[in-house]
Amino acid sequence: MDATCPRRYAFGDTGAASERLGVLASVFGPTSRALLADLGGWGAPGDLSGPPPGLVLDLGCGPGHTTAMLAEAFPAALVVGIDASPAFVAEATGAGLRRCRFAVGDVSRTPLPCAPADLVYGRFLLVHLPNPRATVTAWAGELRPGGAVVVEEPERIDTDDPDFRRYLELAAAVVADRGGDLYVGHELVDLTPGPGTSIVLQRDAPLEVRAGSAATIFALNLGIWGHDPVLAHVASAGEAAALLGRLRDRRDDPATGVIRWHMRQVVMTRRA
Repeated sequence: MDATCPRRYAFGDTGAASERLGVLASVFGPTSRALLADLGGWGAPGDLSGPPPGLVLDLGCGPGHTTAMLAEAFPAALVVGIDASPAFVAEATGAGLRRCRFAVGDVSRTPLPCAPADLVYGRFLLVHLPNPRATVTAWAGELRPGGAVVVEEPERIDTDDPDFRRYLELAAAVVADRGGDLYVGHELVDLTPGPGTSIVLQRDAPLEVRAGSAATIFALNLGIWGHDPVLAHVASAGEAAALLGRLRDRRDDPATGVIRWHMRQVVMTRRA
Protein backbone atom coordinates (compact mmCIF):
# COMPACT_ATOMS: atom_id res chain seq x y z
CA MET A 1 0.00 0.00 0.00
CA ASP A 2 1.21 3.47 -0.84
CA ALA A 3 -1.73 5.68 0.09
CA THR A 4 -1.71 9.41 -0.39
CA CYS A 5 -1.49 10.97 3.07
CA PRO A 6 -3.63 13.86 4.26
CA ARG A 7 -1.94 17.22 3.72
CA ARG A 8 -1.62 18.00 7.42
CA TYR A 9 -2.58 16.21 10.59
CA ALA A 10 -5.34 18.32 12.08
CA PHE A 11 -4.60 17.81 15.76
CA GLY A 12 -0.85 18.40 15.90
CA ASP A 13 1.81 17.09 18.28
CA THR A 14 2.16 20.00 20.70
CA GLY A 15 1.86 19.85 24.47
CA ALA A 16 -1.86 20.56 24.16
CA ALA A 17 -2.19 17.73 21.65
CA SER A 18 -0.44 15.37 24.05
CA GLU A 19 -2.73 16.49 26.88
CA ARG A 20 -5.74 15.82 24.66
CA LEU A 21 -4.56 12.28 23.97
CA GLY A 22 -4.20 11.72 27.70
CA VAL A 23 -7.83 12.72 28.22
CA LEU A 24 -8.89 10.49 25.31
CA ALA A 25 -7.03 7.58 26.88
CA SER A 26 -8.90 7.94 30.16
CA VAL A 27 -12.30 8.46 28.52
CA PHE A 28 -12.12 5.70 25.91
CA GLY A 29 -10.07 3.24 27.96
CA PRO A 30 -13.14 1.28 29.18
CA THR A 31 -14.47 0.40 25.71
CA SER A 32 -10.98 -0.41 24.40
CA ARG A 33 -10.11 -2.59 27.38
CA ALA A 34 -13.42 -4.43 27.03
CA LEU A 35 -12.57 -5.18 23.40
CA LEU A 36 -9.07 -6.38 24.27
CA ALA A 37 -10.48 -8.50 27.09
CA ASP A 38 -12.71 -10.22 24.54
CA LEU A 39 -9.51 -11.18 22.73
CA GLY A 40 -7.97 -12.36 25.97
CA GLY A 41 -6.53 -15.83 25.93
CA TRP A 42 -6.26 -15.45 22.13
CA GLY A 43 -9.03 -18.01 21.78
CA ALA A 44 -11.98 -15.68 21.14
CA PRO A 45 -13.60 -14.46 19.07
CA GLY A 46 -13.97 -17.28 16.59
CA ASP A 47 -10.94 -17.70 14.39
CA LEU A 48 -8.18 -16.52 16.74
CA SER A 49 -5.92 -19.40 17.58
CA GLY A 50 -2.40 -20.30 18.58
CA PRO A 51 -0.20 -18.84 21.31
CA PRO A 52 -0.77 -15.33 22.70
CA PRO A 53 0.71 -12.56 20.54
CA GLY A 54 4.44 -12.03 20.82
CA LEU A 55 4.59 -8.86 18.71
CA VAL A 56 1.94 -6.12 18.75
CA LEU A 57 2.07 -2.98 16.60
CA ASP A 58 0.32 0.12 17.97
CA LEU A 59 -0.31 2.34 14.95
CA GLY A 60 -0.58 6.08 15.53
CA CYS A 61 0.62 5.54 19.09
CA GLY A 62 1.01 9.23 19.99
CA PRO A 63 2.77 9.65 23.35
CA GLY A 64 2.20 5.98 24.25
CA HIS A 65 -1.10 5.72 26.12
CA THR A 66 -2.51 3.01 23.86
CA THR A 67 0.88 1.28 23.76
CA ALA A 68 0.85 0.93 27.56
CA MET A 69 -2.74 -0.37 27.40
CA LEU A 70 -1.75 -3.03 24.86
CA ALA A 71 1.25 -4.09 26.92
CA GLU A 72 -1.07 -4.53 29.91
CA ALA A 73 -3.58 -6.53 27.86
CA PHE A 74 -0.94 -8.82 26.32
CA PRO A 75 1.70 -9.47 29.00
CA ALA A 76 3.74 -11.83 26.82
CA ALA A 77 4.10 -9.35 23.96
CA LEU A 78 6.62 -6.80 22.83
CA VAL A 79 4.54 -3.76 21.80
CA VAL A 80 5.98 -1.41 19.18
CA GLY A 81 4.36 2.01 18.92
CA ILE A 82 4.61 3.72 15.53
CA ASP A 83 3.81 7.37 14.92
CA ALA A 84 4.66 9.93 12.25
CA SER A 85 5.53 12.51 14.94
CA PRO A 86 9.14 12.49 16.22
CA ALA A 87 7.94 14.60 19.16
CA PHE A 88 5.38 12.01 20.22
CA VAL A 89 7.83 9.14 19.72
CA ALA A 90 10.41 10.94 21.87
CA GLU A 91 7.82 11.56 24.59
CA ALA A 92 6.68 7.94 24.53
CA THR A 93 10.24 6.63 24.59
CA GLY A 94 11.07 8.85 27.55
CA ALA A 95 8.24 7.33 29.58
CA GLY A 96 10.26 4.12 29.92
CA LEU A 97 7.30 1.78 29.44
CA ARG A 98 8.16 -1.86 30.06
CA ARG A 99 8.02 -4.15 26.98
CA CYS A 100 7.34 -1.15 24.74
CA ARG A 101 9.46 0.25 21.93
CA PHE A 102 8.74 3.18 19.66
CA ALA A 103 9.57 4.16 16.09
CA VAL A 104 8.84 7.04 13.74
CA GLY A 105 6.94 5.76 10.73
CA ASP A 106 4.13 6.38 8.24
CA VAL A 107 1.39 3.88 9.05
CA SER A 108 -0.41 4.61 5.78
CA ARG A 109 2.40 2.83 3.93
CA THR A 110 3.43 -0.80 3.98
CA PRO A 111 5.54 -2.64 4.89
CA LEU A 112 5.09 -1.48 8.47
CA PRO A 113 8.14 -1.31 10.75
CA CYS A 114 8.82 -4.65 12.49
CA ALA A 115 6.15 -6.52 10.52
CA PRO A 116 4.95 -9.24 10.31
CA ALA A 117 3.12 -8.92 13.62
CA ASP A 118 0.68 -11.01 15.63
CA LEU A 119 -1.62 -8.05 16.26
CA VAL A 120 -1.96 -4.64 14.60
CA TYR A 121 -4.00 -2.08 16.54
CA GLY A 122 -5.30 1.40 15.74
CA ARG A 123 -7.76 3.71 17.51
CA PHE A 124 -8.91 7.13 16.24
CA LEU A 125 -6.46 6.66 13.37
CA LEU A 126 -8.46 5.87 10.22
CA VAL A 127 -10.34 9.12 10.91
CA HIS A 128 -7.26 10.91 9.59
CA LEU A 129 -6.33 8.61 6.70
CA PRO A 130 -7.66 8.37 3.16
CA ASN A 131 -8.90 5.06 1.77
CA PRO A 132 -9.75 3.46 5.14
CA ARG A 133 -11.02 0.19 3.68
CA ALA A 134 -7.89 -0.36 1.61
CA THR A 135 -5.77 0.65 4.58
CA VAL A 136 -7.27 -1.97 6.90
CA THR A 137 -6.89 -4.62 4.20
CA ALA A 138 -3.24 -3.65 3.74
CA TRP A 139 -2.61 -3.85 7.49
CA ALA A 140 -4.01 -7.39 7.46
CA GLY A 141 -1.29 -8.22 4.96
CA GLU A 142 1.25 -7.29 7.64
CA LEU A 143 0.09 -10.09 9.94
CA ARG A 144 1.60 -13.44 10.69
CA PRO A 145 -0.78 -16.36 10.01
CA GLY A 146 -3.36 -16.43 12.79
CA GLY A 147 -2.84 -12.76 13.65
CA ALA A 148 -5.42 -9.98 13.88
CA VAL A 149 -6.00 -6.34 12.96
CA VAL A 150 -8.04 -4.51 15.63
CA VAL A 151 -9.47 -1.07 14.88
CA GLU A 152 -11.74 1.29 16.83
CA GLU A 153 -13.18 4.33 15.08
CA PRO A 154 -16.09 6.73 15.72
CA GLU A 155 -19.19 5.87 13.73
CA ARG A 156 -21.41 8.64 15.08
CA ILE A 157 -21.66 10.99 18.04
CA ASP A 158 -25.11 11.67 19.50
CA THR A 159 -25.80 14.96 21.26
CA ASP A 160 -28.43 17.68 21.31
CA ASP A 161 -26.11 20.13 23.07
CA PRO A 162 -25.72 23.17 20.77
CA ASP A 163 -22.06 23.84 21.65
CA PHE A 164 -21.07 20.22 21.16
CA ARG A 165 -23.02 19.93 17.92
CA ARG A 166 -21.42 23.07 16.53
CA TYR A 167 -17.95 21.94 17.55
CA LEU A 168 -18.49 18.62 15.76
CA GLU A 169 -19.60 20.42 12.59
CA LEU A 170 -16.40 22.47 12.60
CA ALA A 171 -14.22 19.47 13.43
CA ALA A 172 -15.75 17.46 10.59
CA ALA A 173 -14.91 20.28 8.15
CA VAL A 174 -11.29 20.47 9.31
CA VAL A 175 -10.78 16.69 9.17
CA ALA A 176 -12.40 16.51 5.73
CA ASP A 177 -10.10 19.26 4.48
CA ARG A 178 -7.18 16.93 5.28
CA GLY A 179 -8.74 13.99 3.44
CA GLY A 180 -10.27 12.24 6.47
CA ASP A 181 -13.75 11.48 7.81
CA LEU A 182 -14.69 12.28 11.41
CA TYR A 183 -17.21 9.40 11.36
CA VAL A 184 -15.12 6.89 9.42
CA GLY A 185 -16.59 4.00 11.42
CA HIS A 186 -19.59 3.93 9.08
CA GLU A 187 -17.24 2.94 6.25
CA LEU A 188 -16.19 -0.16 8.18
CA VAL A 189 -19.68 -1.55 8.82
CA ASP A 190 -19.73 -3.57 5.59
CA LEU A 191 -15.96 -3.98 5.26
CA THR A 192 -15.07 -6.86 2.94
CA PRO A 193 -12.11 -8.96 4.10
CA GLY A 194 -9.27 -9.50 1.65
CA PRO A 195 -8.03 -12.88 0.43
CA GLY A 196 -6.98 -15.14 3.27
CA THR A 197 -8.62 -12.99 5.94
CA SER A 198 -11.87 -13.08 7.92
CA ILE A 199 -13.81 -10.58 10.01
CA VAL A 200 -14.46 -12.24 13.36
CA LEU A 201 -15.87 -9.27 15.27
CA GLN A 202 -17.93 -6.32 14.04
CA ARG A 203 -19.83 -4.22 16.59
CA ASP A 204 -21.00 -0.80 17.75
CA ALA A 205 -19.60 0.05 21.20
CA PRO A 206 -21.56 3.00 22.68
CA LEU A 207 -19.95 5.12 25.37
CA GLU A 208 -21.59 7.82 27.49
CA VAL A 209 -19.09 10.62 28.13
CA ARG A 210 -19.33 13.16 30.91
CA ALA A 211 -20.02 16.64 29.54
CA GLY A 212 -16.91 18.07 31.18
CA SER A 213 -14.67 15.43 29.60
CA ALA A 214 -16.14 16.11 26.16
CA ALA A 215 -15.74 19.86 26.66
CA THR A 216 -12.10 19.35 27.68
CA ILE A 217 -11.30 17.28 24.60
CA PHE A 218 -13.13 19.68 22.30
CA ALA A 219 -11.52 22.77 23.83
CA LEU A 220 -8.02 21.32 23.47
CA ASN A 221 -8.73 20.45 19.83
CA LEU A 222 -10.29 23.79 18.97
CA GLY A 223 -7.37 25.57 20.60
CA ILE A 224 -5.07 23.79 18.14
CA TRP A 225 -6.95 24.31 14.86
CA GLY A 226 -9.35 27.15 15.71
CA HIS A 227 -7.60 29.53 13.29
CA ASP A 228 -7.48 27.09 10.39
CA PRO A 229 -8.32 28.79 7.07
CA VAL A 230 -11.01 26.22 6.24
CA LEU A 231 -13.16 27.57 9.09
CA ALA A 232 -13.61 30.82 7.21
CA HIS A 233 -15.93 28.91 4.87
CA VAL A 234 -18.07 27.33 7.61
CA ALA A 235 -17.99 29.73 10.58
CA SER A 236 -18.64 33.42 11.06
CA ALA A 237 -15.90 35.78 12.22
CA GLY A 238 -15.12 35.23 15.88
CA GLU A 239 -17.42 32.20 16.19
CA ALA A 240 -14.64 29.67 16.84
CA ALA A 241 -13.07 31.85 19.54
CA ALA A 242 -16.43 32.33 21.28
CA LEU A 243 -17.13 28.60 21.11
CA LEU A 244 -13.69 27.86 22.55
CA GLY A 245 -14.44 30.12 25.52
CA ARG A 246 -17.73 28.37 26.23
CA LEU A 247 -16.14 24.92 26.00
CA ARG A 248 -13.37 25.92 28.40
CA ASP A 249 -15.97 27.16 30.86
CA ARG A 250 -17.60 23.72 30.84
CA ARG A 251 -14.54 21.56 31.55
CA ASP A 252 -15.79 20.76 35.07
CA ASP A 253 -19.39 20.10 34.01
CA PRO A 254 -20.41 16.86 35.81
CA ALA A 255 -23.52 16.24 33.70
CA THR A 256 -24.04 12.86 32.02
CA GLY A 257 -26.45 11.83 29.30
CA VAL A 258 -25.38 14.84 27.21
CA ILE A 259 -23.16 13.18 24.61
CA ARG A 260 -22.59 9.59 23.49
CA TRP A 261 -19.93 8.22 21.18
CA HIS A 262 -20.62 5.14 19.06
CA MET A 263 -17.31 3.41 18.36
CA ARG A 264 -17.12 0.89 15.53
CA GLN A 265 -14.91 -2.02 16.64
CA VAL A 266 -13.64 -4.45 14.01
CA VAL A 267 -11.34 -7.46 14.29
CA MET A 268 -9.98 -8.95 11.07
CA THR A 269 -7.83 -12.08 11.23
CA ARG A 270 -5.42 -13.68 8.81
CA ARG A 271 -6.12 -17.35 8.47
CA ALA A 272 -3.42 -19.72 9.66
